[in-house]
Amino acid sequence: MTRLVLIALPLLLSACQTLAHDGSARLDMGDPATRSAVAAVLADAVGRAQVELGPSDGAVITVLPPKPGPYETNSPAMPIRFDIETRGETCVAVRHDTGRAYPLPGVTCKAE
Repeated sequence: MTRLVLIALPLLLSACQTLAHDGSARLDMGDPATRSAVAAVLADAVGRAQVELGPSDGAVITVLPPKPGPYETNSPAMPIRFDIETRGETCVAVRHDTGRAYPLPGVTCKAE
């Protein structure tokens, strides 16, 4: 019996690891609830009350810089890029320039 457990245990543990996929993923940004939830998390991530999201394929999301003020002709600010990934069963947005991950609660993403 002990031998059976020793043989089966590594197989069971490796099966659990293959079920939890960590890597790139995709969101359905056409869903208003998903878009709103993602915008709220990313606004907090960049330290702003509101953000405008750029066009997205669902795998990479950009936060557009604020529009120039009335006395500015242009702005050197660049969009901030977030890559969508899965970490276990959690969907996260990973800021491209810092590598920091922000969980997206209540958002479903599909692993690629």
